[in-house]
Amino acid sequence: MSELQNKAVTLTAQEEGNLASQSPSDRCIPFLKSALDLYFVLGGDDATLDALLYAHHDTPRPRVDAAVANVMIELAVASHLNDIDMVQAAYNRLDVELGNPRHQE
Repeated sequence: MSELQNKAVTLTAQEEGNLASQSPSDRCIPFLKSALDLYFVLGGDDATLDALLYAHHDTPRPRVDAAVANVMIELAVASHLNDIDMVQAAYNRLDVELGNPRHQE
């Protein structure tokens, strides 16, 4: 795992306890909450969300690695359009939360 991923797992374990007992499906709700936060802050609305949920219900499910890649690509584009370095933004939060201040670019 990358340094960023290790720090994210460390922070989550500090906030929620040992992650070893969790299954991947246990992360569905926290992930969806974070994704919805981003959706709405980027200008998404309830009506479009409802339509997407209805339309997406019968869509074939990709493999986990493909779905993660899709999320990362969309996150990169959203970050680019908002002039944000997505990796630096994550490090900034993790370093503050973990008490490890570092140079913020």
